[in-house]
Amino acid sequence: MVSKPASGPSGRPAVGVDLPLHRQEWDLLVRLPRSVLVVACAGDEQVDAVAGVAAIASGQRSRALLVRGVVAAIFAEQLTDSDLDERAVRPEAVLADCGSAVRLLAERLGADIALAYGEWLIDIAASVGRTAWQAGRIRLGGVEIHLAERRFVNGIALELARALHR
Repeated sequence: MVSKPASGPSGRPAVGVDLPLHRQEWDLLVRLPRSVLVVACAGDEQVDAVAGVAAIASGQRSRALLVRGVVAAIFAEQLTDSDLDERAVRPEAVLADCGSAVRLLAERLGADIALAYGEWLIDIAASVGRTAWQAGRIRLGGVEIHLAERRFVNGIALELARALHR
């Protein structure tokens, strides 16, 4: 089935091209960046979630038209916390969804688009810097990184590599 995410009753903006995706596949691509951000924040009050939102928005400058379309769809939707189901905020489920999304894109749209989308997800997860020193944190390039966050970012990178057979 070929669907074109377009504006209309769903409220999702047009990407400008026909995509060989089912509606639920498109919804996964649109939901996943926010799920990555939620897991990266992990309920920690000392995180910079605004940086994560900025990283999502930075997808507007992606070389991949698909990523730019996903960003437009994310900001067109007015999601609330109740829109995320329990599965969407479990790290292992989000990592599995990252792998599924990248494999789907690689199969349907090619490795370049899959790589652009996967790298964007990594950027979103990595952008959430934590403040104040605590045990279990490391310092990289002047930025405090929680070890659990680093494991999550590395998990997305591993899923990306597996999906693209690299």
